[in-house]
Amino acid sequence: MSRTHDTVFTAPAEDPAHSRRYGRRVISVTSVTALLTGLNTSGLDVALPGIIRHFQASAAQAGWIVLSYLLAGTVLLLVWGRLADLFGRRRLYLTGVAVFAAASVCCALAPDTRFLILGRILQGVGSSAIVANTTALLADSFPPERLPRALGVNATLISATQAAGPLLGGAVTNLWGWSGIFWVSGATGLVALGRAAHILRPDRNSGPSERFDLAGALLSVLFLGGGALALTESGPRGWTSGTVVLSATVSLAAFLVFPLVQSRRRYPLLDSWLFRDRRRTMALLATFLTATSYFSVVLVMSLYLQTLEHLDALSAGFQVMLMAVGSMLTSPLAGHLSTRCPARTLASAGTATSALGIALLALALGPPAPAGLTGLGLFLTGAGAGLFGVPNTDALLSLVPAYRRGIANGVRSLLQNAGYLISTVLTLTLVTGHGQSGEGRGTTPSALDLNGSPEALAGRYQTALVALFCLCLAATAASLLRGSGLPPEPPPARTAPPDRPGPGKSARTEGTE
Repeated sequence: MSRTHDTVFTAPAEDPAHSRRYGRRVISVTSVTALLTGLNTSGLDVALPGIIRHFQASAAQAGWIVLSYLLAGTVLLLVWGRLADLFGRRRLYLTGVAVFAAASVCCALAPDTRFLILGRILQGVGSSAIVANTTALLADSFPPERLPRALGVNATLISATQAAGPLLGGAVTNLWGWSGIFWVSGATGLVALGRAAHILRPDRNSGPSERFDLAGALLSVLFLGGGALALTESGPRGWTSGTVVLSATVSLAAFLVFPLVQSRRRYPLLDSWLFRDRRRTMALLATFLTATSYFSVVLVMSLYLQTLEHLDALSAGFQVMLMAVGSMLTSPLAGHLSTRCPARTLASAGTATSALGIALLALALGPPAPAGLTGLGLFLTGAGAGLFGVPNTDALLSLVPAYRRGIANGVRSLLQNAGYLISTVLTLTLVTGHGQSGEGRGTTPSALDLNGSPEALAGRYQTALVALFCLCLAATAASLLRGSGLPPEPPPARTAPPDRPGPGKSARTEGTE
């Protein structure tokens, strides 16, 4: 069966960047950076107790050691994606790896928590440049018929790092202490930088000459940063605190001004053209909802297994690892099937599978629950995420030209990371009864104020899972609503403002870059 979503914007067949050998080498580069970023997310959770003991850190400081990395990475994804389109993906990718490696060394040498949090912010800056360019680099390196399999391999490697992250982080911490995580990240970053500089081919000036929208970038940072800060601080400080009110006000004002500024820019940061096709819009919406629905499943189940089932951290880690195993197994399958099945069908089947898995987990928390139901639910949740990611990303990138892949992937990564953040805060609010976002992810369960009878606590966990289940159903609906139809309208030529095209404008067409 042929693919039903047309690959409208393709590179010439003779393009050397589409060689099989070069594509494999690009995957080898992205796999190293996947390990690099994966170790600093799931692996850091294991090292965090040692960091807390070393610095005598408060719960709020411990929370910001984790959240600062995620916030910085989320806020700058859109900016990095746009800069990559203008100045070249290789250049921005190498910059991101270099910043990440240098920041990791700074974290390892941190004399106090403030310096460590600053280092984590810089790590997030570098990570966002890596994430915003990885998928676009793969899309530039493979022809359309081979791209889904390449994305599947990349997704499998990412899932493998998520599964191995806690185990690797624990081993490194036991050998060299909490700073070992950052020393390993710094050394791995240097290896990744040298390999990427050697393998990645120089950027080609394939797109039109445009200017960077500085005003749009500043407004996007204020909107995303202010909103994220208000969301994360609303729990420990309350919605009426000065910090939260000011952050929310700045975010709202930037949100209202942003579209007005963009409509008057000849070269906007976020071109509204990206949302003029229903398939692109629904693919992006499904990305956000899927990320919001499944990201905190590991957090909920880790807390449940340790607080109510009284498992130790290692035993609980082995159980929740089933979710990453499910994603690791289905990602390459999704890459294979994406060349034969419509993206709408395969991606929607993935979100539906995740919804089934989350429903089984909610049932497993209520007595009596059959043995093995928890493991099955975790596996299906991860398997569904693996089935969704590859066809959804492939469908999105196939509907944009090469010189718009950076911003398209930047928007996709932004929505995905925003989903991660909202998922974490929402889950902590439902589980604890108050959004202790600063004391949540990465801390031990005793750091959470989980008062109440076992039945009441189980009810909170079930409530959180039901909320995630509803979000997963919404993701399925968004994926189904993408539909199919005529080839998407090419982006307007940048010889005149988008809303007032000049006479004789010529849009880029199929087979051109």
